[in-house]
Amino acid sequence: MSSHRHRWVMTDLRAGYLVAEACYECGARSSFFSGEPVPPVDEYKEGRHYWIYQGSFQAVKFHLKCTECGRQVDLDDMTALMMSTCDDPACPVGRLVTKQSPGSWVYVALCGNSKHPSGRCVSPEGIEALNEYFNQDAEASARRITVVPCSMCSSVDTCEGTIIADTGLTEIY
Repeated sequence: MSSHRHRWVMTDLRAGYLVAEACYECGARSSFFSGEPVPPVDEYKEGRHYWIYQGSFQAVKFHLKCTECGRQVDLDDMTALMMSTCDDPACPVGRLVTKQSPGSWVYVALCGNSKHPSGRCVSPEGIEALNEYFNQDAEASARRITVVPCSMCSSVDTCEGTIIADTGLTEIY
C-alpha cells in the first residue's frame, strides 16, 4: 500500500435532491438521492411499508479519486452531506460542533436509512477520504472540516444543519 498523501478530486458530480420519506405504517424513515429535475413526491407501497414524501433538499453526490495514485472511493452509500449546526450537549455530533475553532465545521455524511437497522452507514473508507479531501489544502489556516457518519447523531431525524447543495462544496469557506 502506498504511503503518499492522497490528492483527492471529485468525480461523477451530480446535482439533485435529498428526498426524505416515512412509512406511516411502522414509522420507518428513509432517504435517497434523486437526480431528477423535480424531486419525486409519489406515495407508494413497498413490501410492508407505505412510503409518504416528507420533504426534499437540494444536494450533490459525487465520488472521490486520487490524482496521484488513481485510487477511487465510491460514495454511493452517502445520500448527501449536511453542515451540522447541532448544539445539543447530549448528542456526540453536537458536542463535536461546539468544540470546533472559529471557521471550522462538522459535516455529517448522510446515508439512506437514518435509523440504521442494518448497522450500516457511510463506509469508514468514505469518511476517511472525505476528511482528507476537505482538509487537503487546510494546512495554512486554522480552519478544518470534520466529516462524521450520520450514525454518530443522537437522532438524524431531528438533527439541525444545512444540506450542502453547492457543487463546489468548498466555496463556503
